[in-house]
Amino acid sequence: MSSKTRSKARSKTRVYVAVAAFCAIVLVGLTLAVSSGSGSEDQDDTFLGKERISVGMHNDLPGISYEENYRRSGLDQLVFEQIREGLHIKSASPSNVSSEGRIPALEKGEVDMVIAAFSITPDRMKEIDFVGPYATTRQGFLVGPKSTVRELKDFKGGAVCSWEGTTSVATLEEFRREGIEIKTLVDASDCIDALKSGEVQAVSTDQLILYGFARHHAKDGLRVVPGVTIGAPQHYGIGLPKGHRADCLRLREFVKRYVESSDWIRDMETSLPDVPAAEPGWISDYKPSDESIDARSCRDEPSA
Repeated sequence: MSSKTRSKARSKTRVYVAVAAFCAIVLVGLTLAVSSGSGSEDQDDTFLGKERISVGMHNDLPGISYEENYRRSGLDQLVFEQIREGLHIKSASPSNVSSEGRIPALEKGEVDMVIAAFSITPDRMKEIDFVGPYATTRQGFLVGPKSTVRELKDFKGGAVCSWEGTTSVATLEEFRREGIEIKTLVDASDCIDALKSGEVQAVSTDQLILYGFARHHAKDGLRVVPGVTIGAPQHYGIGLPKGHRADCLRLREFVKRYVESSDWIRDMETSLPDVPAAEPGWISDYKPSDESIDARSCRDEPSA
């Protein structure tokens, strides 16, 4: 064989080897993609055993969960968007739930998840699972422009409004002995109307909600009474039906990462700009700790 022929043979051999190596790499890549794709599909594209879940939210709480012209806004909406994107969950458009209807909607299977300024309590934990809190707040008071209230005793002899299905009513009951008359109406908008008409002296519920109302009704002069709060902290959680602890724990870890991120600060500032404006130390007051989230998530009762 001539040197020219041997050179051609070596060239062909190198081509064959290169092609074979390339095919092997492609085959390995395809195998990894298929195996990893099937695993991530199970993990990323299903939640609570479903490919598409339904979510219940409020539609009447400005800054928290508000709907106008078929467009939703507020902290709860942003939390929902973070969850949907972070866990690759597919969902239908949120449906509306009342405060009183949140647990029944989950138990009847009308919705798969509730994000609706939903305070985690031991009694509620027995009925459904929670993930959170994603925000912590206290109960305060919203008053009109002519109010002279500066402290709790100034409410004596006046009516304070809250609405059905909330923890706020029960907290107010503890202060009835202070001479506060409690007026319980159907929903938040009823209480706001009663305040604007002078039928009640104040509206009382979680301060995060009140800051949203104050901004939304700024032209009416509504304002949050600074430094006046009652009751224990309220821990906002995401409600899930029981029986899905693996997905519950998966969501818990996501919420912990979210709360520690700059996304949480941005979402709070975007939804409720009056909070940082009125309270310089708001982050430490409203941001839950990992320990608080672990103590209340995916449990039948809070841990000690």
